[in-house]
Amino acid sequence: MRNYEGMFLFDPAVLTDWESVQKEVHRILERAGAAIVACNRWDERRLAYEIKGRKRGVYALVYFKAEPDKIPGIERDVNLSESALRCLIVRVDHMTDEDMKEAASTTRIEQQKSAVLVDGSEAGEDEGGYGRGRPRRFAPEAPAGETIEAAEVGREE
Repeated sequence: MRNYEGMFLFDPAVLTDWESVQKEVHRILERAGAAIVACNRWDERRLAYEIKGRKRGVYALVYFKAEPDKIPGIERDVNLSESALRCLIVRVDHMTDEDMKEAASTTRIEQQKSAVLVDGSEAGEDEGGYGRGRPRRFAPEAPAGETIEAAEVGREE
């Protein structure tokens, strides 16, 4: 059996509480003979685009062990389910059971707070007017009284 991480997206109109989402996850994975290591509610969010006519979704992060030939069956069951909208399953053989339990126990908000942006600043910093932890896309401004000159590449004088 191999280790897998699954992100499942459920319709909040059909599954109104977290217990029903967990039951559906367990039903889908137990049908495939998978052993669940950790299951955690990730978040309920507005979707970037409608999926099956839904504008919101509940995300469930699940770590489980399964045989590789059972993964297509899990994906098929998700597609046939009335409450599941989508799923993404990736192999995480580098993670131990303890790693999977720890990763599932941290919430999405805690992970965002600990994230470091591409430019090295901490997520959530609000300096220089960039705001809301967005990565900076432009070069920093020159200090007062100095100018930044463009490099002349390939130009001979």
